Amino acid sequence: MSRENLRVLLVSDMGKIGGTEIATLIAATELKPLIDTVCIFNKSGPLFETIAELGVEQINAECHTKNPVKLLNYVYQLVNTVNRNKIDVIHAQMARPLPFIWLTKKFFKNKNVKIFWTSRGLEHETYQKVVPFFVKLGVIGLGNCKLEQKKLIRYGYPEKKTSYIYNAYRLTPTTKEMKSLNKDTFVIGTLSALREGRCVELFLHLVKYITENYSDKNFQFLIGGNGEYRQTLERLALELNITHKVKFLGNITDVSSFMDNIDIFVSPLVVDGDSGAGLSNSIVEAMIMKVPVCAFKAAGIEEIVINDNTGYLIEPRDIPAMAKAIRNVIDDVTLTEQYVNNAYELIIRECDPKKYAQKLLRLYKEL
Repeated sequence: MSRENLRVLLVSDMGKIGGTEIATLIAATELKPLIDTVCIFNKSGPLFETIAELGVEQINAECHTKNPVKLLNYVYQLVNTVNRNKIDVIHAQMARPLPFIWLTKKFFKNKNVKIFWTSRGLEHETYQKVVPFFVKLGVIGLGNCKLEQKKLIRYGYPEKKTSYIYNAYRLTPTTKEMKSLNKDTFVIGTLSALREGRCVELFLHLVKYITENYSDKNFQFLIGGNGEYRQTLERLALELNITHKVKFLGNITDVSSFMDNIDIFVSPLVVDGDSGAGLSNSIVEAMIMKVPVCAFKAAGIEEIVINDNTGYLIEPRDIPAMAKAIRNVIDDVTLTEQYVNNAYELIIRECDPKKYAQKLLRLYKEL
């Protein structure tokens, strides 16, 4: 396949491992064989070596700071990178860099640089502030699900200047059948950044409820991920007297192994109104590894967790209903296998990384 005559700069913040950072990694991985140049403009972090092994140039600069020296360096490096690499498309993976891109645009040698932004969920007040501003700047808005695109349009984006593209999976799809549920102990897991707003406390309350109400089965619970909210969650586990049932695993570098070690994946995320995340990478990863999924209704999650088809979708914060869904997964294995296979086929169809890259290229050219 011949390479497209296109030079793309992905702008992100790679200082941690989360959904945005993984999406940036996948975009770089899949775009590199298809185009002349792909670079990442980012703060250095735990994925630096992985990206370096791809042969993708990374420019270490930081905009999440109030340090004027660092901000000046960010602006200088941005202009230098765009001009040196003759960039055609700048794709911001988050909103924060866009004002800096706008400030520096007049110094770009290529006056026709296209600017894209992927929205993965913002607070209601933030949408109100930034969307009209980005529209005036000529930034093209991409949602990471259909719902996110609809929100962009509702807050002021012209439909012809938006689209959506689902998160691609980073794991090799399993070739195995679903794990057997004919066992004595069931492992329930969740995978999330441990920060306020990710609702991992609901997972802990679920642990408490199941422990007290389903004593005829043995359960263990795993929480993968890290963040500033971890100590708060650990204290809550202590208060609920469930520390013997739940393990905090910290950062998960091998997601395939994590999914192999659990029997059911639970998404505790709840989104009120327009605030919060668009689509969950961890649900996509569970489905591609044929792990049954139970999730609360939240944002774009409803587009892939289709109740009684690809998993169980529960009303927000309904802990007893979530516990019952988990019990249904265990008790009706034939139905669970059907849901798991439906979910697997959906993710292969909608979230394949190579199709993701091809759609990005099409959007870069058409919008």
